Amino acid sequence: MKEKNHLFSATGIPSLFLIFGVLMLVILSLLGYGTSRQDLRSSSLSLEQTSAYYNACSEAADFYSDLVQTLEGFQAQAKSESAYYQLVSDHLNSQENAKWDSEEHTAEYVKAFSDTQSLAVKIVVFWTDCTADSTASDTAASDTAASDTINAGLDMTSSNIAGILSWNTVVTADWNPDNSQSVYKGE
Repeated sequence: MKEKNHLFSATGIPSLFLIFGVLMLVILSLLGYGTSRQDLRSSSLSLEQTSAYYNACSEAADFYSDLVQTLEGFQAQAKSESAYYQLVSDHLNSQENAKWDSEEHTAEYVKAFSDTQSLAVKIVVFWTDCTADSTASDTAASDTAASDTINAGLDMTSSNIAGILSWNTVVTADWNPDNSQSVYKGE
């Protein structure tokens, strides 16, 4: 009888370790598979968000370059500063994502690239008198030096028609945390 007990322990314990080892490997592989699926989903969402952001940036850059070309045309067309800013106001108010501030002479371009975020670009528009003669421009040089100090740091285009004041991502929705999963708080 003693021999039978010895035979069970010789085959039973290694079999239990083998079954336990296989179960551990299966559980680890399932956990690894779940983690990789979560990483894939997270990477896909990050790729979509980044692509949408850069598409919005590209559209904003196109808007800015089109605006500069339009402003150059308005500079040549307008006879006075008030006529120039009226043309600018009419043009920007007809644009889809643009808003004109006539007091500050700035345009704000806002393009949503997700449900919760938008790209906001603020552009300042300048008036330069193209018809002024050289003597008037010489006397205005001291005024220009003061305005250059104010405009330091702006992204100025050729002929100083417009400059970018800010280029920001703006959160357009409130943050609502996901409380669907209960978390142990130690109580």
